[in-house]
Amino acid sequence: MHTALVTTTMRAIAVCAIGLEKVLARDLAHLGFHDVARGAGRVLFNVAADKLVDDLAKVNIGLRTADRVLLVAGEFKANDFDAFYQGIASIPWDHYFEKDTKLVVERVRAHHCVLHAQATLQSMTQKAIYSTLMKRFRVQRMPETGAPLEMRVYGEHDLWQIVIDTSGAALSRRGYRRMTHTAPLKETIAASMLFLAGWNRARPLVDPFCGSGTIGIEAALYACNRAPGIKRNFAFERFPGIDANRIEDVRVFFRQQARRDIRTDILSSDIDGSAISLAQTNAKLAGISEFLRFSVADARKMSPGGTRGVLLANPPYGQRLTSPEEARTLYADLKPMLERFLEADWECGFLSTDEDFAGAVGFKPASVRQIVSGQETLYFNWFSGNAQEIHDTLATKAE
Repeated sequence: MHTALVTTTMRAIAVCAIGLEKVLARDLAHLGFHDVARGAGRVLFNVAADKLVDDLAKVNIGLRTADRVLLVAGEFKANDFDAFYQGIASIPWDHYFEKDTKLVVERVRAHHCVLHAQATLQSMTQKAIYSTLMKRFRVQRMPETGAPLEMRVYGEHDLWQIVIDTSGAALSRRGYRRMTHTAPLKETIAASMLFLAGWNRARPLVDPFCGSGTIGIEAALYACNRAPGIKRNFAFERFPGIDANRIEDVRVFFRQQARRDIRTDILSSDIDGSAISLAQTNAKLAGISEFLRFSVADARKMSPGGTRGVLLANPPYGQRLTSPEEARTLYADLKPMLERFLEADWECGFLSTDEDFAGAVGFKPASVRQIVSGQETLYFNWFSGNAQEIHDTLATKAE
């Protein structure tokens, strides 16, 4: 990168589903980055200006629960268009743009700001950036023939934050899931479920509705300490002056941390044989197939094979069933299975769009976490308790 960066630290933002900010903060801390602020679906943290390439590589390759990583290019106060234009123009855009880079102002959001017309702010942002770059490169127009660079503009009480997407394709796109079943679970949500469950490789894990195999594959990657982004590339690699060798050094570091000398007990099952075939293919593409077991099985008939394990499930709903009523019928049918697992001292987590999943399945969860991912609202129901407590609950309900 250019050496003209005058600050010793810069601010970055890791983006996640709303409701998973604490999970993402722990994920960042594991990589050595500590959050300095949190908002809905975002965790802010500092990166070193003189090690920007290394830090961006580390978080993009290593984060399991972030959807993408944004870099704060500049912040300024503006309550009129002249100040807004000057604020945009004052940012050293040649740190991030090559002569042919295509600018994409992906979104503008303004909250309690005097300026709020999205289309106008988008147009003004592009004009200010391109005017600055045309002077820098001494051209009459920007060719826009190169790779796109996406950016976002956030305004809050007339304080504007201009951020650059460093990830490119969403970080949930690990590269292993080339074949999907109906309504696949996003990889970052699956990884978050593992963290919410407190799972580690010493405990058995069962996914009785595996679909494309995402939960089991993410568990195996985590168990092997395999970085999720190790096989893909990122938008920041196209910044001017990037030293590709430094990025490769980070990849080498993560490869050295990965382990294969471990034992796991991870079972991915589904009633649909074609789903199991897809899951097995995806596990092979991920390079961790030997750490998983696959089985064609009816979740309603399953029993735990040991004690003190974790069951994580994303039962069919919405796109995968014809109606909410059909989904609730399935949830009710899961009650005996859930009872068997809980009596064996297992902990169980179910992801559902049904806010009253607990009412349908017939057990009161220890906790329910609401997760907003895009346009979809999900509920992670966590069931935990010893066998005696379960029997007491059942006896009370019977009375």
